[in-house]
Amino acid sequence: MSSHFISLLTIFFGYLIGSISFARLSFAILKPGAAPDLIRTPTTDAQAELVSHSIGATNVMIAFGSRWGILVSVLDALKAFLPTLIIRIMFPEAPYFLLAATAVLVGHLWPVWHKFSGGGGNSSIMGMMLAISPVGLLLTHAGGMLLGRISPMFSFVGGIALTIPWFALRNGLYSLEVAFAVTITILYVLAELPEIIQLRNLKRQGHTLDYGHVVSLMKKSAKSEKSKNRFND
Repeated sequence: MSSHFISLLTIFFGYLIGSISFARLSFAILKPGAAPDLIRTPTTDAQAELVSHSIGATNVMIAFGSRWGILVSVLDALKAFLPTLIIRIMFPEAPYFLLAATAVLVGHLWPVWHKFSGGGGNSSIMGMMLAISPVGLLLTHAGGMLLGRISPMFSFVGGIALTIPWFALRNGLYSLEVAFAVTITILYVLAELPEIIQLRNLKRQGHTLDYGHVVSLMKKSAKSEKSKNRFND
């Protein structure tokens, strides 16, 4: 089997696997016939809002509670972790696993099954990093959390962007791993571009986002879930 054929198969099946939206499946099961709830972050003056059109684990967590949200996050991570790891084991001397990971991310961000409207990609990137470099996953996301103390919007993108210097130190500046890190960072930012543009426009209008709003919704959903569990018991 030629390397080109293996590459094409890896990209094709990686994309299809990535296109499976466990968040949308959760909404279809738990809220059949209704469109998934979008995350709306108001400004501190309550005069405007930022609307995120990605559908992922956070949407599920807010709508149905932490258990469902965590389940979706784990499944999104697994759909990136397993193909990447399997391909890496099958072809240990070839970089096909990097193709698999990238294809899964593209599928997750722009799924063919859902009119190319996907999730944010955080869990999937964590899953593929776990298969490629577990230590790198820990260090880059720890760095992302530190950056999040400066500004919450840098928390996730910062952790992903830090994979570039990590792989540069580990594998060399001109390695395929660095090219992979640059690619997933660009893909992540491209997927977030509509929200970035919204945020820029809101700032130009003098608005500041209430970043604690989404966190409060998640906590409220978790409390509601616990109350329902106690009632059912």
